[in-house]
Amino acid sequence: MKLLMKLHDLDEARSIKHRLETVGLPIFIGSEKSGPAMGAMPLADCYTIWVELDVQYDCALRYLNDEKYEPVKPVDIDQYRDSQESASGEFRNKFAKVNEYILNTIMLFVVGLLGFYLLSSM
Repeated sequence: MKLLMKLHDLDEARSIKHRLETVGLPIFIGSEKSGPAMGAMPLADCYTIWVELDVQYDCALRYLNDEKYEPVKPVDIDQYRDSQESASGEFRNKFAKVNEYILNTIMLFVVGLLGFYLLSSM
């Protein structure tokens, strides 16, 4: 991801995102859901516009300067978003399995330890 620009107006940020995604350039708006936070961290005092695919950064700049420009390798935005969701879902499933394994191991250890103390106290 490469930072394209910083803006203080969410509507303008969404407009730019819409324009760029219409021509096949996936865009992410930082702080879109939470809003800017004054004085918190660098880049947190505004909305940041990010080009999600580094290779499309120059295309995004060119298109913003000249809307007749056609990006070199546009992507199908819906297909791109679906693949992102699928990949993050797979990660969540793997993470959940690891967590389940760890928690089961801890539970077995605790139950075994409790059983040992109960049996040794008799």
